[in-house]
Amino acid sequence: MNKLIIDSRENSVLTEQVEEKARKMNIPFEKEWIEFGDYTFNNVCFEAKSSFDFLQSVQNKRLWKQLDNMDRAFDNNLVIVHGSFDKAFRQHLAHVKSDINPKVLRTLTWKKFYGALGRIILDTDCSVIWVKDSLTAAEVICTVCKMQPITREVYTPRIVKRITTTDLRVDVLTTIKGISLNKAKLMLDKFGSIMEIGEATISELCEIDGVGQTLAERVINTLNKETKMEI
Repeated sequence: MNKLIIDSRENSVLTEQVEEKARKMNIPFEKEWIEFGDYTFNNVCFEAKSSFDFLQSVQNKRLWKQLDNMDRAFDNNLVIVHGSFDKAFRQHLAHVKSDINPKVLRTLTWKKFYGALGRIILDTDCSVIWVKDSLTAAEVICTVCKMQPITREVYTPRIVKRITTTDLRVDVLTTIKGISLNKAKLMLDKFGSIMEIGEATISELCEIDGVGQTLAERVINTLNKETKMEI
């Protein structure tokens, strides 16, 4: 039976909410030591971080090593950031000493925070979602666990036949009433080109099986109109 595995080192409010939500949704779970990520379910790994923890892991560059390890170990990886940026920034200010104007520092921190979200999307094979609070993060984790992967049909591109000059000449000839595909091919085999067919005599055309005088005249008249077809 598939189980949600919760890292035994996780003792946060989020973990309590995940456990409660899993019970309500009838998702079996147990606590084990997990080498990578905070929660796993089959081949899905979840890394859940408060907005402050996310910012800290970006600052010390620990985040990128975590995501690289997850990507090596699991097929599907989801980073869930929960909580507001403003709250994260207030906590950040309490942990750093800087002479930079707080407004300027907030702008710089904001760019680093959002830049990290963008980098996860563009530079890693992990997905990322930012939600308002830990309860919503728990909802996301358990909802993903209940979802069944969709098996998609492999798209096979339609193979388009390469059109050759012969194909085009046959197409032109078969637009003439009475000229079948076989007759068009016989004419091209005998004369070599549409120009040569147009310059043939009625008697020469009548030598082709199935072509009588009326059809021969029609072919010559059609191919010798004022507007010539350069094929």
